[in-house]
Amino acid sequence: MTLLPSDDRALVLRFAVQVAATTAVAAWSLHGEYDAEKHAMLLLLGAAIYSEYVGADRDPTETRQGITGGAPLGALALPWLFVSRVGGPNFHLFAFWVSVATNVALLPGLPRIVSGGAAVAAVSAGARELNYVNVGHEPYPTEWTIAATVAVHVLTAVSFARDAPGWFPNVFTRWEAALASTAVALCLGDVAMWTAHASAGRLPDLHLTEDKWAHVTSWMPLHVAFGRYDDAQLAMETFGLIACALTVAAPALAPEVRTRSSIALAAVFVAASTWGATVALRLGKAFRGYDGIAHWFVDYVTGAEDLANLAAYWALVFGFATFAIRRIATSSSVSGARVTALRKSYHLLAVAAFAPASLPGYAARRVMGHGLPHPEMLALAYAVALLVFAAAECARTSKAWAPGRWIDSFFARFVDGRDGGAVVISHTSLLVGVAAPLWLNHEKWSASADVDHSVGALAPLAGIVSLGLGDAAASVVGVYFGKTSLCAGSRKTVEGAVAGAVANVMGLLFAWRVVNHHRETPWGTLLMAGVGTAALEATTEQLDNAFLPLHMAALLQLVSRNADLEDVQYA
Repeated sequence: MTLLPSDDRALVLRFAVQVAATTAVAAWSLHGEYDAEKHAMLLLLGAAIYSEYVGADRDPTETRQGITGGAPLGALALPWLFVSRVGGPNFHLFAFWVSVATNVALLPGLPRIVSGGAAVAAVSAGARELNYVNVGHEPYPTEWTIAATVAVHVLTAVSFARDAPGWFPNVFTRWEAALASTAVALCLGDVAMWTAHASAGRLPDLHLTEDKWAHVTSWMPLHVAFGRYDDAQLAMETFGLIACALTVAAPALAPEVRTRSSIALAAVFVAASTWGATVALRLGKAFRGYDGIAHWFVDYVTGAEDLANLAAYWALVFGFATFAIRRIATSSSVSGARVTALRKSYHLLAVAAFAPASLPGYAARRVMGHGLPHPEMLALAYAVALLVFAAAECARTSKAWAPGRWIDSFFARFVDGRDGGAVVISHTSLLVGVAAPLWLNHEKWSASADVDHSVGALAPLAGIVSLGLGDAAASVVGVYFGKTSLCAGSRKTVEGAVAGAVANVMGLLFAWRVVNHHRETPWGTLLMAGVGTAALEATTEQLDNAFLPLHMAALLQLVSRNADLEDVQYA
């Protein structure tokens, strides 16, 4: 049993209250038929608080040390987000139970029989819930096959989470690794099941379903068997998996550990991942009618609506920002507080570059007189940028070529305590934090999506607002003007927290006026999401870029869950 230092107790209490309040909002938003999901979240909250503050063991030595408050936030961040979409696309219910079972299995300080039994119970409950919503669809999988599919995802995520600190020493905390591993497992499972679905005609009948519905794909969850996959969605997932493979290979290329065998192993790993992703794309819709992915990509890009407008806008923004930031970064006076301000300038750059392209088509046409490419194109651009970032990190860690040495020298001016490990993740985590809310709301913001007048329509902008405005304002104001500490033992200040809350609320208010200018402003929801996310930023030492966008997107969607749950769309 561990006891917290007295100076930390006030901060810990505020953090626990913050996490409990968000969980209460999530539980309140669920209707009677989702009692299982409600009870699962509340039990997970209790187990996470016990694990973190009573029974937790010391974090593995490979993780980033000195960070408290991980278990409640890390265990509940993804369940909050996925439960906010329950009643909509079937994927989110599936992902909710995968994330719950994974996180309860990873809770430290609990007897292994307790955490293992709770994970098995979560898999069983998830299978029952998914089987319930599957009824009425023909063919549909059995409860056993759903449980097996969920269990495979959980085992994959748990394995990744336990191995990730060894792959990336001093880069992730325990729960940052769990968050990333669960996301990778869901993406990998999605691509693998889609590949099996696309090649179903070449597979033997597995006879894993009810006899009356013997069908080669009937064992799959409905979001795959009856899903509406398009080119951009499949490409996003495959590009992301290749980027993950490159990132895993990057530490092995560092000069201090590099050997011929490690280089060969990294090359084989990346080549195998790329080959597998290419197989998935070749079986998918993306390659139909094209000789290869390059031909499809060129056709997709050139066919996007008003892409030239976006390309010109990005060239202007990134050109100016690169010139200004490089001039500042190469000056000899960049240090201390100025490094913080310079790092946060990239957050503002994300707002300037990505906010206009994130607007739904109807809002962009009203504001600017013409439509920029619909957000599907931006979501694909995010995935391509993630792949480029991963390749650049491989070049940086290797330092074998001039570009790699230049990148390493440039990054050295921006790193802080969170970038002292095997790889630098600040820029990648910022990109993923901005992109994740859009990726997870892909179907709502496609070119054919209906106009959404609910406050949940702002969820794809959660990363831009929470990181580009709120987090940047809190850091800069706190560093330059912060005088009053939130509590003893905290480096966060009241001035910074207030600045972050104001920036979040003003950003959401502006986005609401742009998207739904003729609707009454939902002040209560905007204040809850803006102030709540700022409070989380002020009370946690976990990676802001990973958790703040998920928290804001979840709050926006949880409050807007008043749609008729009987009108369920499967995708």
